[in-house]
Amino acid sequence: MKIVLIRPPRRHPMEQSLMVPPLGLAYIASSAKSAGHEVEIWDAYIERWSWEELERRLQGLNVDVIGFSAMTPMWDVVTRAIKIARKSTRWMVVGGPHPTAVKFDIFNGLPELDVGVVGEGEDIFVNLLRWFEHGGELPKGVLHPDHAFRHTEPPNIQTIQRPSRELLNNAHYRYPLIGEQNIGTMITSRGCPFRCSFCDKSVSGSRWRARTAQDVVDEMEEMSTDLGIHFINIYDDNFTLHRHRVLEICKEIQRRGLTLSWKCEGRVDNVDVEMLQAMKDAGCVMIAFGVESGNPKSLELLRKDIQIEQTQKAFQLMRTVGIQSLAYMILGVPGETEEEVWQSIRFTRDIQADYVQFSSLTAMPGTSLAEHFSSQISVRNPLDADLVRPTISTLDEDQLQRLMNQAWRYFYLRPKPLLRLTHSMIRSGYWKEVLKGVADTVLHSEYVTK
Repeated sequence: MKIVLIRPPRRHPMEQSLMVPPLGLAYIASSAKSAGHEVEIWDAYIERWSWEELERRLQGLNVDVIGFSAMTPMWDVVTRAIKIARKSTRWMVVGGPHPTAVKFDIFNGLPELDVGVVGEGEDIFVNLLRWFEHGGELPKGVLHPDHAFRHTEPPNIQTIQRPSRELLNNAHYRYPLIGEQNIGTMITSRGCPFRCSFCDKSVSGSRWRARTAQDVVDEMEEMSTDLGIHFINIYDDNFTLHRHRVLEICKEIQRRGLTLSWKCEGRVDNVDVEMLQAMKDAGCVMIAFGVESGNPKSLELLRKDIQIEQTQKAFQLMRTVGIQSLAYMILGVPGETEEEVWQSIRFTRDIQADYVQFSSLTAMPGTSLAEHFSSQISVRNPLDADLVRPTISTLDEDQLQRLMNQAWRYFYLRPKPLLRLTHSMIRSGYWKEVLKGVADTVLHSEYVTK
């Protein structure tokens, strides 16, 4: 079958979400290719296609399957693309966190959609393609408006095909906090055993499943040798979870003499100086931590299961070893006063984080927060994928918006952080994206009018 997997265009040319490869689509493409199908990936986001350009490229196209991956904040963009692409395909498929979380709700008001894929989709998608060709019983893990849904087990992480990165224009990807171009992303484990109330684990679940150190470094070496990738963003929910495995991976990187640099996600309660030093020696240049708050009662509501003192110690160790730190922060957690929000904002400077990302709190489908709160206000944030985020907070919209703006200025409008950020954006070429956004805003009015 002929298959096109699409990452939709931006809502607006000035939208500057992280410009990283669509790893999920690349995994699905690899599984389909291994089953003998012909696959293309269209990354309209990274190629800066306008919506008019997407329509132009779809004109006259006639393929068997068009597929999308959807996170909840991007559902409006994906549904717009589905409607445009409907006439170009026999079957329209969507997978990812949103259909996994909301199930049959994806079909509401969207007759253009044929089926949805729930959970980790590599094996499910191949089975679905077989069903498209030959019929029979609808495969497990597939949503269809006329069939009952049946759950399926996640795939064996050791046997999943590596992503088809050769289908992507790898030279176009950037990570603004790292002064590198031609970056890559990878996943070395799936699932997370922790219980954060705001985290949607509907796709990969709570059971942690990890690839071997040998397999992980094999993929790193292939990315470097075959694609010329110099920086890898590891997207595991918690790369530092298993200390021995981390040390094995670092040892194997050094044994092979790889000169890659990489970033990962970790928790403040499972890092130590020996492990951090081994990571730095193996090329780790940044670790992102879910700090979330400087207020103990907010950490309790968020079910982070960490202590303020653990965060302080972890960031002190990062400075000692010399790895850059990124702190994810949530402002306006329900129950917080303005002063308590400022306590979190000041905390980012107290722990001397190198970079900070401030966000508001959303009760995403599939999270425990969604069972207790409904979204009440909207907050704008330039780095959130949805730009205007539905937010739960006991502060009002104007209060939280003002605090969000003040937080960014308080942290970054200082000589050292501003110089660091500017240097990284120049080296990575990210500044060019801002200029392109301005130009595209002038040239493509349909961004603004729709």
